[in-house]
Amino acid sequence: MIKKLSMNRICRMTLFVFIFFLLYLFPNNKEYELKTNIVNKQYNYHDIYLIDKNNYVSKTNIIVNSIEKEKLAKDLLNSLTIDSKNSIKIPNNFKAVIPKNTKILNIKVENETIRVTFSNEITNTNNKDQLIECIVYTLTSINNIKRVLLSVENDNEYFKNEYTRNIGINKKYDITNLNDILSVTIYYVSKENDVDYYIPVTKYMNSKDNKIKVIIDELASKSTLESNLMSYLNYETKLINYEIKDDDINLYFNESILNSSDDDKILEEVIYTISYSVKDSIEVNNIHFFVNDKEI
Repeated sequence: MIKKLSMNRICRMTLFVFIFFLLYLFPNNKEYELKTNIVNKQYNYHDIYLIDKNNYVSKTNIIVNSIEKEKLAKDLLNSLTIDSKNSIKIPNNFKAVIPKNTKILNIKVENETIRVTFSNEITNTNNKDQLIECIVYTLTSINNIKRVLLSVENDNEYFKNEYTRNIGINKKYDITNLNDILSVTIYYVSKENDVDYYIPVTKYMNSKDNKIKVIIDELASKSTLESNLMSYLNYETKLINYEIKDDDINLYFNESILNSSDDDKILEEVIYTISYSVKDSIEVNNIHFFVNDKEI
């Protein structure tokens, strides 16, 4: 009898251990789904204009905490501030421009305009032009924001009344006289740790050509301003025609814009440099590329 009871206990214990082992190997669905949700967490990225290692105002992106315009603007401005709590967001070899300890006292969005008031510390800069360029280009990268009004507490003279992207960025001048002065912003490619980013350069020149033609000619030029400013557009690329319909622009090219004669694709870097340049120079939202009347 004792032997039988002992055997029953051993069987029950063995069964209990086996069941526990199965539970260990196969956790319940609720726990598994929780882990999956953590792994698949989505992040929001947004454009920001920072100073790269070659001292160019450059277009890159960071993770942001909100997409609501005023909160997003504050998050971006904090990321532009030296030694702020957002400094960890800045990519390696880029730097912020707003002076340390500058406070954002007020932000308000009104239609296509954003108003920002800073504390007096913002005037402690050695390069006011770059400061304004970084702030204005960053804030106008927010959807539907086209104008920026900046002010400083107790100082009505530091900033002028209104800024748009017409102020230019990384300005270069090639002007021989005061006739037919054209300004156009060209986006070039640069690279950091094998990751591409984009450098806009506003060129002022004497030209009677339209801005679209100038953009393509400049990007297709064999020579660039400096070795770190690259364009992947084939120098034999020609803009045959273009047409604007409402908020869309159709660009018609010869086959040299393609990655290769056997490949009906355009390099991603080429698409971005042309698209960013066109959107900064004329008011369009969508850009379509055509080769032999076929959209690519």
